[in-house]
Amino acid sequence: MALSDQQIAGLLAGMRERLAVLEEEIARKLGDSADDLTVLDRVGDTGDLSQAISSSEIDLSEALRDIEEWRALRGAMRRIDEGGYGFCVDCGVEIPFARLQAQPVALRCVDCQSRAERASGQHSSTM
Repeated sequence: MALSDQQIAGLLAGMRERLAVLEEEIARKLGDSADDLTVLDRVGDTGDLSQAISSSEIDLSEALRDIEEWRALRGAMRRIDEGGYGFCVDCGVEIPFARLQAQPVALRCVDCQSRAERASGQHSSTM
């Protein structure tokens, strides 16, 4: 049974909300990282320098993680537009609505995701 229009609308609304949050977080983290680096020419010692670099690296790492999530959400929205959303990319079976509610960017059914994680050496997850 394919997703209903109401289910898709609900999932899309949640995706749009999450995208807005991510866009704000990405902008803030990139700004914070830039601010951390502006102190490099004013650092007093290697400890201050190390702290500034470490803080900037953390901000950049968090921004990159958020960018990956943003891309995954945009990909899910594109699959909705193209009609392929909600179907496992490996076996073609419908992904249950409950799974998509929990993980709207899911590309695989639980069985195929578990196989993919085992094959890549990752731990078991429902993503």
